[in-house]
Amino acid sequence: MLIGIPALDATDWSRLVHAYGRATDTPEHLRALLAEDTRARHAAMEHLWSAIIHQGTVFPATAPVALVILGLLDDARLDAGEEPVRAELLLFLTRVVDAFERSGATMEELESMARFDLGPLLDADDDDAIYEDEDASNALHAQSVLACARVAPLLTRSLLANLDHPDARVRMHAAMAATAHAASPASDVRPDTLAERLTEMAKRTGDVAERCSLLLALGELNVSLENFLSDAEPSVRLCAAMAPSLARSEVATRELRTALEQHAAHINDWFPVKPPQLPMQPRFTVVQRLLERVPDFDLVVDAAVAVARTTKKSWVDFEWGPLLVHAFPSGDGVVRTDAQRRFLAALVDASHLWDPRFGNAGGHFRKAGLPYEREACARLVSTA
Repeated sequence: MLIGIPALDATDWSRLVHAYGRATDTPEHLRALLAEDTRARHAAMEHLWSAIIHQGTVFPATAPVALVILGLLDDARLDAGEEPVRAELLLFLTRVVDAFERSGATMEELESMARFDLGPLLDADDDDAIYEDEDASNALHAQSVLACARVAPLLTRSLLANLDHPDARVRMHAAMAATAHAASPASDVRPDTLAERLTEMAKRTGDVAERCSLLLALGELNVSLENFLSDAEPSVRLCAAMAPSLARSEVATRELRTALEQHAAHINDWFPVKPPQLPMQPRFTVVQRLLERVPDFDLVVDAAVAVARTTKKSWVDFEWGPLLVHAFPSGDGVVRTDAQRRFLAALVDASHLWDPRFGNAGGHFRKAGLPYEREACARLVSTA
């Protein structure tokens, strides 16, 4: 199977579809990845994330693009210029190799859907007809996911080689990509062998951001990270505590709870260089893990109040909204406990969280059985 520039030249891009139509504009963007033109490189990366993988969805053009990028990883020009793109390309390849897992379908289901013949629709040059036909649309998606799965085994050498790259950011992205690759059904990477290598890297590195990223990767490999719960760096302890293997660990859960209770305002600042596994605010993931592990809201109310006092309105879907639903699991909006009253009072005190035009918040309040009206909730707090 051809990779790199030979794959780019040999591919009939007019027969491939991306999010915005035929992929005839894709070759120019791929060549720009090796250019020194910062603007062209930026446009190329925008193309990859908007057209080739659009909001997590893969297309027929995705796997062929991955084959081209795979060959480019041996080219030092990716590391040159004002904005090196190697780390970002490794992130792109991560989304390619985990496309199967994200699809939520079995291999048998995908193969069944993929049998639909898209040839006549592609020949007719009517891409809208593909999306208007349910069988055709399903086949397009299934064929795209299966093609990504077939590419995955070819990535092994390059992903593992980039674990030794001199740039810590590249190593972080390579570790995440290799971890996703190890989980792929078509992968030839042994998770236990990869785990040993990443563990040694985590012990050896002096780069705090890299150690955090490696621990998050090891967590996905179900490695026990108890030894890192005593690390001198709070960000490292936090990343270790979020490991799925420590879901039942009281020490790990206490680390999550204490971080929010005592340092809610500063957790995001602990990550000046964010691990690629935490693309949004790191605190969001801490809240999510805590809610997954502690069903009793009384045990997390102090953490919840600390979050309410330091959150932003736009963060509702990621922390204070889920905390509200967790606080009122019955969904009837009745304030029965002091923990419920304290958290709702903290939200009432934060005037910037209340905006009748903000529909996202209203959805969480409806789930809790509460009105998204500050004065009404204030009355509930005062009478509880």
